[in-house]
Formats: sequence, C-alpha cells, structure tokens
Amino acid sequence: MFRGKTYHVEFIGVDIFPQGFAAVAYHLQDFKGINMLADIGNGTMNIMYINNSRPVEKKCFTEKYGTHQCVLAVREQLLRRMGAVVDDLVIEQVIRKGTADIGENYLDVMKAAARDYTAEIFRKLREHEYNPELMRLYVVGGGGCMIENFGDYVRNRVTISHDICAAAKGYEMLAVRKIQKNGGRLI
Repeated sequence: MFRGKTYHVEFIGVDIFPQGFAAVAYHLQDFKGINMLADIGNGTMNIMYINNSRPVEKKCFTEKYGTHQCVLAVREQLLRRMGAVVDDLVIEQVIRKGTADIGENYLDVMKAAARDYTAEIFRKLREHEYNPELMRLYVVGGGGCMIENFGDYVRNRVTISHDICAAAKGYEMLAVRKIQKNGGRLI
C-alpha cells in the first residue's frame, strides 16, 4: 500500500549476487589467479573467492565482524582504561581517518583498540585460508579504512577500494549486461 492505494507486484525474475561482488564486477578482468574479496560493512564482513575473474560460489562466507563492532570494542577499551564515555562520532572519525582532535592518551587507546580489532579481521580471513603469499586481497566497503589505518599487511598484495559508489556502478553494469544479453528486455 502506498498513499492509501493498494498495489500488487509480480516478480518475474531475480538475480542474486554475493555481497561485495557488485563492487568489483566492473573490473573482474583484474582478478587473475586466486583472490579473496572482503566486503567490510557496518555489521558484517562478507568474504568470497574470485579465481581467474570468476566468483567461487562455494567459497562465500559471512562473519559478524563489521565496523560497528570495532566502534563497540573501542568504546569498551575507553571505558575500561580511561573511565570515560566518548561520543561515537569521535570514535568513528578515528577509525575512518586514523586520528582526531582529542587528547593523545585517548587517541592512543582508540588506536590500540582499532589495531587489535583489525588484527582480528586478518585472523578471521586466515580462518578462511587467506594467505598473502598465495593470493591477493581486495577490500571494499567502509571497513577498508580500518585496514588502511590500523592493519598490518603486505601493502602490494592488498587493494583497498575507496569508491563509495562501486556497488551501485557494478549493479548498473550487471543490469545493462543482462538487458543487452536479452535483446533489450530486462527479463
């Protein structure tokens, strides 16, 4: 129902893609060899393999380990070590930028907590067989800034996408490709 009028919708077809896939779909040709894609969002980290430009359907995983959990971990450390509650806006700025206009003691606690959290992200990736010697890692989503600011990783083996429109661009490209494949019809 919309504005007092009832509508009925019939779905004729649906395309389902793993989380994060659309963000890299427009440059799949760059995914040579074995690659791991990590889409680190607010609540989850979605992991998938893309081998020789093709997603590996059986190697998709979701971990409840996103940026919001990092904010909670930082907040907990601040309360424990400094006895203070800090506004989430400040914590989020430290996570995004690596710094904030606050006292050095508070900043040090936040950075340490964010480094610990980021180390745990890499531990979870290793649980899913991430090995920087054998594969490349592509990071999309808002959590890429955590990796960039606080991660301990092989810089030339990890690509972090900063394009906040990457998923939208990918979905658009996938829709256009489907329309072209179907002779100009969306179905």
